[in-house]
Amino acid sequence: MLDAAVSSQPTTFLHDGTFEGFLECVFEAMATHRHSARIDASSHHQAGLFETMRTPQPCPEHAERVWKGIVQQAGKDIAAMVRTAFLAEQPGLDDSLWFYLRSLFTDPSSSRNVLDEHAHAVFQAAQKVRHEAHLFQGFVRFSQAPDGSMFAVIAPTHDILALLGPHFQSRFPGTVWLIADSRRGLCLHSDGKRLELSRCDPTSLPKDAGEVSHLADPEDARFQALWRCFYNAVNITERKNSQQMTRLLPRKYWQYLPERTR
Repeated sequence: MLDAAVSSQPTTFLHDGTFEGFLECVFEAMATHRHSARIDASSHHQAGLFETMRTPQPCPEHAERVWKGIVQQAGKDIAAMVRTAFLAEQPGLDDSLWFYLRSLFTDPSSSRNVLDEHAHAVFQAAQKVRHEAHLFQGFVRFSQAPDGSMFAVIAPTHDILALLGPHFQSRFPGTVWLIADSRRGLCLHSDGKRLELSRCDPTSLPKDAGEVSHLADPEDARFQALWRCFYNAVNITERKNSQQMTRLLPRKYWQYLPERTR
């Protein structure tokens, strides 16, 4: 009975939390014909009693082959959706992405079947990530550093930092700026021409808008005060609707907004 229990436990492929690492797991699962396998990030995986775990060796060529296969089978739009959905970092989503890709490779027409539970989960995750990235195009509050560059700190629910790059690159051409994600310890830096994503110690980042202001150039306080003055001036007290405000500007995003943290 013990042998039967062990054999009934599927293999779980573990990745390093990157999209490339996830694709390497997909390649390994397909290459070894383990179609009932699971895929998860090693950082938060809870191992089962009889579970067999495997961590594929890093191989960019394998990840590239899977990525090209997705584009070839379903097109660039679906491939972009898969990459975006991965950024949601939702528990169990890696499995849905894997089962979705497995179906895609065997039957490309299934890629748009919203009635499939895994396809639906991928579609929803991608939509949530894109929605939050769109919101943060208006929620990022830059401060001026003593060296003249601009910096901001955010704490989004999803891993959207890379998605924000093109927007602010086009909005501030030729400007040196940095956006830090305090939840994940990631920094997106622009030297005015190129974007670079790097890791940092999340404990070293400011915890709220007040700590951000302490790192900014003293002259920046005048601009922050001007912004708060404008924010209060356009507010119509008689038409205050707290429920609508929190719907459009959820409280979980107030942490780094100088107009909401006093």
